Amino acid sequence: MTYPAPDPRSFPPAPWPRAAAAAMAAAALLLAACKEPAAPQPKVSAAAEPAPAAVAAPPSAAPSTAAPAAQAAPPAAAAPRKQTLAIQGVAPAGVTVRVKAVEMGADATVLDVSISFANRITDTTMLALADTYLQDESGARLHIKRPDNNRDITVREGETLDGQLVFLGAVAPSARKLKLVFNDGNQGDNIVAPGLVIDLPLQGG
Repeated sequence: MTYPAPDPRSFPPAPWPRAAAAAMAAAALLLAACKEPAAPQPKVSAAAEPAPAAVAAPPSAAPSTAAPAAQAAPPAAAAPRKQTLAIQGVAPAGVTVRVKAVEMGADATVLDVSISFANRITDTTMLALADTYLQDESGARLHIKRPDNNRDITVREGETLDGQLVFLGAVAPSARKLKLVFNDGNQGDNIVAPGLVIDLPLQGG
């Protein structure tokens, strides 16, 4: 049986030519992309990279060196005044006291002395058994600082003591005269503890 040939106008066009065309276009684009070399990316060297900014550490609290507020300096203590003397006092009991110098300090007054004793009746006498002191013109008394090893200032017959007598306290700068008193109230012929008073003139008072 013979069939008539189909009329091509009665059928829609076959879809494969369109698909083939699209595939071919995509292949052409892919080939173009392969042919064009990719633009080289600029290389960045490690040295060119900016170093991170250094973060400054907060300043530590430095110890304050500021000087404290100026304070008034305490007045300097006056230097001791020393005066050479050549004064001698004699008691009838046989005591001779020679005062060779006086040093007037802020806390004490010191006499350089030489004490002798000569008596045919007794072997010893004492110069500080009773009150012994320095007295200024106003009547103020500076009492003797008794030595630890000879509190009554005992002198043996025929002996001479050379040393210092220390009196507690300062002499007023205006003083012009001192009075040295041994065994206050005793008579000078008391062989146990003779009384003796010696005037000591001062210079520069």
